[in-house]
Amino acid sequence: MSHTLNSTRLTGVGFILLSAACFAVMPVFGIKLYAEGLRPTDLLWLRFSLAALLLWGIVLHKRLALPRGRALWVLGAMGGIGYTGQSLCYFSALQFAPAAVVALLLYLYPACVTLLAWLVLKERVDRRKWLALVLALAGCVLTVGYASGAQPLGLVLGTGAAVIYACYIIVGRTVPAAVPALMQATLVCSAAALVMTLLTLPQGPRFPVSTLGWGAALALALLGTVVAVSAFLAGLARLGAANAATLSTVEPVLTALAGALLLGQPVGLGTLAGGGLILIAALLITLK
Repeated sequence: MSHTLNSTRLTGVGFILLSAACFAVMPVFGIKLYAEGLRPTDLLWLRFSLAALLLWGIVLHKRLALPRGRALWVLGAMGGIGYTGQSLCYFSALQFAPAAVVALLLYLYPACVTLLAWLVLKERVDRRKWLALVLALAGCVLTVGYASGAQPLGLVLGTGAAVIYACYIIVGRTVPAAVPALMQATLVCSAAALVMTLLTLPQGPRFPVSTLGWGAALALALLGTVVAVSAFLAGLARLGAANAATLSTVEPVLTALAGALLLGQPVGLGTLAGGGLILIAALLITLK
């Protein structure tokens, strides 16, 4: 029995680390597509459209039932407004700030979720969580104050991505547990794809101009969305929400490494110190 539990736990850890690695390399693919003349709307249109097609294939294969009523509308709003807004802020920020800075600012979202849960849902916030909020704010100040190569707009967009993602999570708590997570992801990506289609129509979509560019677009959809989300859900089922969220804090660290190794982006001491405080805050919030 113990061996089985250990095996399940190790498998869950592997899935979460795989998910974090896939999410972490998204900026590399995004910056490659920007170099080919794509705009954030084009990039996200390709990402969500391709991911939605792949996810619908899995859903149809598994014969999952489509939710109805309020759950359907909530998931549509989460994708069309929440995930679209968060992704636009995140990938737009990459044009004005290094990937490591953007990824660290995104991880302000656990603190934002705690604050919103306290204000909106009237959830109790203990001393540990208040300490986490203070650390997250201090980390944000350090990250912003010593962000090498970051423009103010990039910092605003990166912080905006965290706030929107926090709202997305708060709304997501209202989705009935009976709706499978895979179906939730499919509907969220589909709604986001629809909105991004509408945003790209007025000026017309731009496409990658090289085989490498198309490879980056496919990798963004397959690795950065389908594999990343599926692996996270698989790890979540084996480890539970708190442990999965805690392990996921390796994502900005991996993003910083990817940015340094693959894009040649510097990581300053101020960014490292601020990022460390943000990650400690995330751990305090997610650990029991």
